[in-house]
Amino acid sequence: MEEQRRRFRFSDICPALAVSLIVPAIYFFWPLHFENLDARIYDLKMAYKEPGPVNKAIIHLDVDDKAVREFGLWPWDRELSARIVDRLTEAGAALIVFDVLYASKGNRPEGNEAFFKALSSSRRVVSATGMGITSSGRGLANFEGDTARTDALYDRAWILQLPDNNKLFKVAKLSDSLVPLAQIIKNSKAVGHIKSTADPDAVHRRVALVIRYGDRCVPSLGLAAATESLNVNPKYITVTDNGEIKLKHDGGIINIPVDERGRMLISWHDPWETFDKYSVSDLLDPDADASRLEKYKAKIVIVGVTATASTDLGICPLSSECPLSRVHSNALNTILTGSFIRSIPPFPFIMGTAVLLSIGFALLALRVRMLYAVLLLVGLSGAYGIFSFLCFIRASCEIPTTGPVLAFVLSAAAALIIRGISTETEAFRTSEALQRYLSPQMLDSIIKDKREIDLSTKRKELTILFVDIEGFSTISETVDVEYLEKFLNEFFEAMTRSVFDHHGTVNKFLGDGLLAFFGDPVELENHALAAIKAGDQMQKEMLRLNSVWNTTGIPEFDKGIRVRIGINTGLVVVGNIGSRQRMEYTVLGSAVNLASRLQGLATPDRILISARTYALARDHLKCTAPNKVRVKGIDREVTVHEVESILGS
Repeated sequence: MEEQRRRFRFSDICPALAVSLIVPAIYFFWPLHFENLDARIYDLKMAYKEPGPVNKAIIHLDVDDKAVREFGLWPWDRELSARIVDRLTEAGAALIVFDVLYASKGNRPEGNEAFFKALSSSRRVVSATGMGITSSGRGLANFEGDTARTDALYDRAWILQLPDNNKLFKVAKLSDSLVPLAQIIKNSKAVGHIKSTADPDAVHRRVALVIRYGDRCVPSLGLAAATESLNVNPKYITVTDNGEIKLKHDGGIINIPVDERGRMLISWHDPWETFDKYSVSDLLDPDADASRLEKYKAKIVIVGVTATASTDLGICPLSSECPLSRVHSNALNTILTGSFIRSIPPFPFIMGTAVLLSIGFALLALRVRMLYAVLLLVGLSGAYGIFSFLCFIRASCEIPTTGPVLAFVLSAAAALIIRGISTETEAFRTSEALQRYLSPQMLDSIIKDKREIDLSTKRKELTILFVDIEGFSTISETVDVEYLEKFLNEFFEAMTRSVFDHHGTVNKFLGDGLLAFFGDPVELENHALAAIKAGDQMQKEMLRLNSVWNTTGIPEFDKGIRVRIGINTGLVVVGNIGSRQRMEYTVLGSAVNLASRLQGLATPDRILISARTYALARDHLKCTAPNKVRVKGIDREVTVHEVESILGS
């Protein structure tokens, strides 16, 4: 059925508008579920992203299974750590970054002293510290244990320029199990935290580059290594209020994009294969000569534990078993190569655009076919998903996907549901209305065959049929009402059936007569012939009715009831016409008036047709010779024919 243009009603888009505002509100106040879905999509993007540049100066020195077999389970005596530092210093390593917490007092004082001495002599070691953090309040910096450690850590922390409204993580707890020995902190070139800031699903996608410790800041292990590698003075490091950490060094300025908590998205590479990795047993091999140590020269060596029995493993976007030392190497590589991933916040522009698109879609959905609206919904949602994917793959720009898509899709779905309900309601009302005009069989055929019905008001050539009972006014004055009612019901039933059997439309009952038309809303191959066949069936129905009613003993019926039928074909106005309170599907025009006049001129029991009707059906009829008649309301004579028979019937 052809969809008509509907007048805009605000109620049509209210549900879509409500959903388009509710979803962003939920996203704003309760973002966790949206962020979890976005995180899954982010991992998928990361898996398909072309690997960025790799700084070949970054290598790993692992306490792996081979080293454990040779030196025993970790942790080792500190003397072995001292040997690692001495060997790497001898080999000319640029930096030695320990992703290991030296918080315990150690097994032997001699081992500790050897390690302290190695750190002091090397002056190229970046040590790690742990901490408990909070994102609210002032931060407690609660410490139970050796205050010399916290004092040393505070002394090594950076004094940074911070915006007044910063929301950086704060140190909430320090303990002997988290902070390394004071001598290790003092003798290291730099200290960086290894506090995990994994997402709620435990995946390491980002790292907090700085954490507030009182009025100072502790850098991450990767950032501490980067600043030492670039020779950046902390006093030239600025945390801006527009989501960046600026590092000013001799080569220029590095603008690191971070979120409001100071977290940087890590541009991940394969955690196992990207950076060269060697076993500690290789470094400590007593037979290792200068040529074997050459591979450590001028390198940033990250020392971590990767042995099978180790618990120092986590999850990253590219692996479910990622050594946590790779978090720091990948973060360091991201900073040194400048391969940053910039995250676009969902508010206000992304979600605002989604809301505007939702409203626009709801308005457009009222004016296009449902199929087109669904295709548009799928197309726009898919296009945004592809756009988000390409922005990440090509431009390293992370645009939130879940919130905007859900806001648009759910709002659009609400619009389509309302549209569907409205369409079904209108279809039901139309069907109810058409039941008055069309046969049940015709309605079933229209629905089954999905035939198009045009109920709009238009000008069209149709064939009009009027039928009326001769002298019925006199009959109604003498026959009891109960007999009149029964007879008229049977009469109209027979007349309506005759129209319906030939796919005509019953327009209205006119006291003792009936108006029908053919050719709309159902198109007919020859509506003139269909009307004549309907009229012929009406005459036959009257023979049947008379055979029943002339035995009732009522004189008026005993004489037989006769009908006149007039048929004309011409241009009329047809459609739903009326007031807001009552609409009627009807026909208007002089062609209708002429059909009525022909019915009045027709001989009882006969069918009188106009010249136009005759012209359209002449090959199927036997008619009398044309006759000229005068009718009321028409100045000229009208040519008419009386139907004698229908050929082939």
